[in-house]
Amino acid sequence: MKRFSRILFPAAVMLVSAGVSLGTVMTSPLRDSSPSRNIDSPAMDTVLYPSDAYKHNTRHSSDIVIDSLAAALDKAGLSLESDTDSTKKLSPRDSLRQLLDSSLWDKIDSIYIADSTAKAKAAFEKWYNSLDRKERKKYDAEQKAKRMTARADSLRKAKEQEKEIRDSIVENTPRILETYAIPDSMQYKRLITWTAGQDFGDIKPSVPDTSYNFHYYDYPFQRRDVNATWLGVAGSPVQYYNWFNRKSDENVEFYDALEAWSASPRTTLHYNSKTPYTELCYFGTLFGKSARESDNLHLFTTQNMTPALNFSLLYDRFGGGGMLEREETANKTTAVQVNYLGEKYTLHAGYLRNMVSRQENGGMQDIKWVNDTTVDARDIPVNLQSASSKTKKNTFFLEQQLRIPFTFIEKMKASRDSTYHFSSDSLNRDITSAFIGHSSEFSTYTRNYTDLISDAAGKAFYNQVFNYNPTASADSMRVRKIDNKLYIRLQPWSSEAVVSKLDIGVGDMLRTYFDSTSVRPTTHKENSFYAYAGAEGQFRGYFFWGAKGKINLLGANAGDFSVQANGQVNFYPFRRARNSPLSLKVNFETRLDEPTYYLKHFSSNHFKWDNDFSKISTTTLQGEVDIPRWKLNAGVGYALLSGNTYYDAKGIARQGQKPVNVLSAHLRKEFVLGHLHMDNKLLFQLSSDEDIVPVPTLALNLRYFLQFVIQKNDEGKDVLAMQVGANAFYNTAWNSPAWNPTLGVFYNQNERTYTNGPYFDVFLNFQWKRACIFVKFQNAGQGWPMRKSDYFSADRYIVTQRGFDGLKIGIYWPFYIQPTGKPTQR
Repeated sequence: MKRFSRILFPAAVMLVSAGVSLGTVMTSPLRDSSPSRNIDSPAMDTVLYPSDAYKHNTRHSSDIVIDSLAAALDKAGLSLESDTDSTKKLSPRDSLRQLLDSSLWDKIDSIYIADSTAKAKAAFEKWYNSLDRKERKKYDAEQKAKRMTARADSLRKAKEQEKEIRDSIVENTPRILETYAIPDSMQYKRLITWTAGQDFGDIKPSVPDTSYNFHYYDYPFQRRDVNATWLGVAGSPVQYYNWFNRKSDENVEFYDALEAWSASPRTTLHYNSKTPYTELCYFGTLFGKSARESDNLHLFTTQNMTPALNFSLLYDRFGGGGMLEREETANKTTAVQVNYLGEKYTLHAGYLRNMVSRQENGGMQDIKWVNDTTVDARDIPVNLQSASSKTKKNTFFLEQQLRIPFTFIEKMKASRDSTYHFSSDSLNRDITSAFIGHSSEFSTYTRNYTDLISDAAGKAFYNQVFNYNPTASADSMRVRKIDNKLYIRLQPWSSEAVVSKLDIGVGDMLRTYFDSTSVRPTTHKENSFYAYAGAEGQFRGYFFWGAKGKINLLGANAGDFSVQANGQVNFYPFRRARNSPLSLKVNFETRLDEPTYYLKHFSSNHFKWDNDFSKISTTTLQGEVDIPRWKLNAGVGYALLSGNTYYDAKGIARQGQKPVNVLSAHLRKEFVLGHLHMDNKLLFQLSSDEDIVPVPTLALNLRYFLQFVIQKNDEGKDVLAMQVGANAFYNTAWNSPAWNPTLGVFYNQNERTYTNGPYFDVFLNFQWKRACIFVKFQNAGQGWPMRKSDYFSADRYIVTQRGFDGLKIGIYWPFYIQPTGKPTQR
């Protein structure tokens, strides 16, 4: 059989070759119109193409195409027709490989492909020509839709692949902050915060504290001071115990007591985050009665669009129903901020809004209801039955700075000295540079007070004073502030030189007051033009100093001035903690200020005055020592006040006629004995005239607790830690200030003395991974162990009572992606 195949198969190949020669002569390789065509002839039925004929897209028609290879194989005894006998089935390719020499296999494959393609094409054309016009149109539309779908899918897949490549590049590219404004040590941290000064654009960076020790104090004023005078309800007005913390940032009297709950352009925090960062926080008395329930909410999110550009949103809500009748409070803050830290340009801009609505009750009529009885707080009579106030603040701010490095000086040095090395890095902070900056602030403040008084207690509360209406009041105060500054800062040498900054700037402030003293209410405008200058420097990381002066040259506040100077010395004495400093700080300030318009002129239904006050002189000197390794912070301050303004026992604005001296000392020290932690905060103060500047002589905040680690992970890190203990407050007897609902200020009173305690909270505090969770049983003693209860927060106002109304639950939960430093698993 093999010998027979060797004879017949070459003959078939010769017939194929003859057919090729004949096909090249014929005018139509696919079709012969002669009726006498011999289909059995291998030379006549063969359709042959050049090896690359499929590239020419030539269209032909054919009625019958017979595969020449199939005919040749039939003659060779190898049929390609289907057979029920599977043993007789043979692949054409395998058959040809058996019949031909291996050097001819590629040619046989080409012939086979060409003939098979022609046969399939002829069959399709025959089927297509058999269709009517409607069927052809339908078929063409279907094929066109398939082609378009295939094309769209191909484009979509290509775009998806490109997007995957871009996302992969972004994901694996480090988000490194490159800016002159932040030290190198801070640029690689996951999250940093800072405050931006409005005078010279000073940035003071820090790392936010997300620990449960920090968030245990859910009210902001408790983190800053030992204690404060406040109205006992979250979001209500606050006056710090420490006189040095009573500085006003906004300089608007009726808003000073609310600054502790909100922020200004100088105190608001700006963020830069390597990953999106979100904070969710709630703390309140979920199990208390609805009328007394306290609900507090904190929502914050920030994200960097680029390593330099950040956007953040903030919403804070403090408030509650209070223990007494008619003291419901709602304090809401909204902030929208954006900042940019570039290589040569920085920007801080945003909108701050604070709105405080409060029912004013004037406090309880008689404090004996707390001192000598245990009645329900809602049964205690209050002074005002129908009074309320609403205070609003809206602020838009912008601060920007452009850095101009004097690289031409370095180039000149390099051109004169070939050995001088010149760095072209735009972030080089060790060259002479200039900074041009601008800051702007537009703020409006409003306070509206209304009341209806017909009872004797309400009339006695306002000393029977009704200037315009004997039963109803509707008083308003409004302040608008526009402040613009332009400055130039020069860096003579390095940013860390002994003299690193020399500054000078000018500004203009326009203040507009609502003047209610006229028969027809009008506005009173005060415009002031001022100049200011400053300097600062440092010696490595051991010594820092700074000074700044400001003087009002023209306008309503002409002659006002301020001078500030500060210094800091760092020592590093700890052998086992080389980078932990022992810091000594000193600060000096003297200033002369014109009293504001409402201190000099005011008119309402219950208060009215026209004062001719002189300028207020204030001089302070403060020193502080800070040793983080020992958990120790201590400080002392001295103030000399001349012409100090205050509100007397009747709520009238007054000015002191003699100098007043204030001495203050504070100490915070945490002792750790095994699991026992004793966190002590003490404040000692003396005032030479308690009628003008009342302060508690001694105030204490003692937080003692046991701390345990309940669960660790496989790497030995804490997963769940717990604190259980008590937090107590107490101060020596003093004339705690009273609250004036009409003016929105605290005023001095000398009829009642308070120790404001002792009262204490029993708590459980947890750090569960990132989350901080606490449970507080507030005012657990409620006057114990004293013979008379004294849990007043201000004159005639009390803090939360114990029971379910005092059971507070809080949770602070930050959400962010923690970089692992490991490659992403795909």
